[in-house]
Amino acid sequence: MRFILTLILILFVGCNGADDNPVDEEGSEIFVTLQDSDYMAIVRASDLSLLDTIKINLNEMDMMGMNEAPHDVAVDTQNNYWFTTAMMGQHVGMYSIETNELVYSYAIAQMPALLTLDKANMKLYVSRGMTGNGIETNIIYELSYANGMLELVNEWPVLFEYAHGIHFDNTSGNVFVVSKTNDYIAKINPNEPFSDGNNPMLISMDSETAMNPTIPVNRLRPIHISAKYPFMFITCSAGEWMANQESYDEINGQVQMWHMDDMNLLATVEFDVYSRPWHIDVSPIEDKVFVALAGDPEDSDSGIACLEFSYVNNEYTLVEAWRNTSSEYGTMHGITVESNCEGDYFVYATGRTDGTIYKFDPDTGDEISRNNLTNSGNAATGGIDINSSCSNTCCD
Repeated sequence: MRFILTLILILFVGCNGADDNPVDEEGSEIFVTLQDSDYMAIVRASDLSLLDTIKINLNEMDMMGMNEAPHDVAVDTQNNYWFTTAMMGQHVGMYSIETNELVYSYAIAQMPALLTLDKANMKLYVSRGMTGNGIETNIIYELSYANGMLELVNEWPVLFEYAHGIHFDNTSGNVFVVSKTNDYIAKINPNEPFSDGNNPMLISMDSETAMNPTIPVNRLRPIHISAKYPFMFITCSAGEWMANQESYDEINGQVQMWHMDDMNLLATVEFDVYSRPWHIDVSPIEDKVFVALAGDPEDSDSGIACLEFSYVNNEYTLVEAWRNTSSEYGTMHGITVESNCEGDYFVYATGRTDGTIYKFDPDTGDEISRNNLTNSGNAATGGIDINSSCSNTCCD
C-alpha cells in the first residue's frame, strides 16, 4: 500500500507540480508577430483573448525609432525560449518563456526572415527575405542557444537567392530550404561539412524551367515548408509568369508533396491562379496539412484549406478535403495547429492585412472564433507559433 501511495504521489507531482514548461494557467498560449507595430502578441488559445504584448526592440543602437518588423516566431517549450526575427532591425531575438524578457539578441547581416528549431540540440536555423538593392539572401544561419545565448555555429551557402522557406526535420536531422525566386530546394545535413554540390544538395522543383539554381525563374514561387517524416509539403504561391518577353502564363497556386529521403516529387494539389498558398502546417495526429491561402484582393478570396495525404497500394496521394475562403479574411499569412491534452486539436491562422487571429475546426474548416489584436490598420499579423500546455509525457 505504501508503494502504491508513493507512486500516486510521484505521478501527481510530475503532472501538477512545478515543471520545465510553464504556460498560462488556463491553457496554451499563441505567439503572433505584429510586424508593422514592433510587438509580439500573446494570445490565450482557448478563447483568443489577448494576454500580453511584448515590445520588440533588438537593436540597442537604434536611436531613431525605426520599424524593426518582427516577422516570424518559433517557440521551444522544451527549453523555455521563444525567438523572433526583426526583419528590418536585422536581428534575431531570444526570449524567456517564463518572463517574456529578452535574453539575447544576435545581429544578422541582412533581412532575417523565417525560423526553424532543432530543440533536442538547441539550434536555430534562420533564413532571409527580399532580394534587390545589393541584399544577398543565399545564406542560411545555424545558431546555437545551448549556452543561454545565441552563438553562430555555421553559415550554409545554398547558391540560389531568396532562400526563404525553411524547415528542420527531427527524424532525418536535415534542414530543407526553398528559394522564392529560383524554384529550387536545398537539402542540408548540418552534421556533415559543406561540400559544393553535395551538401547542400540542390533539387529543381520544375526541371523543365528551373535548370540552374543561380538563375531566377519566378514561376512556382515557393514560400513555406512543413513536414511529417518522410513527407515534406511545400507551398507555391505562383500566379502570373512571364514565360517569354511577349506574354504571361497563369500558373496555379499549389502544394507539392516530396519524399525527404530520395527527394522525389510524389504528388501535387493545385488551387486557383491567385489563391497564393502561403504558410503551411501538418496535423500532429492525422495525415492532414493545413494551408493559409493569401488570396488576391481583386481575383480571389483569402482563407485556409485542408489537404489529406496517404500512401496506399504503392500510390502516394494528396487531395483537398475542404476549403474555407471569404472576402472577410485579410490576406491569410501564418498558420499553426495545436493538439490539446484531451486529444482535440484546432487550426489557428493570421491575417496579414487585418491584424486578426482566427481559430478553425480542423474537420470542417468552420471558423470557431476570431480576435483583432491591434487597433492600427497597418499592424500586420504574421508569424505564429504555440506554447502548448500539452508538452509533457503526462499529456501524451
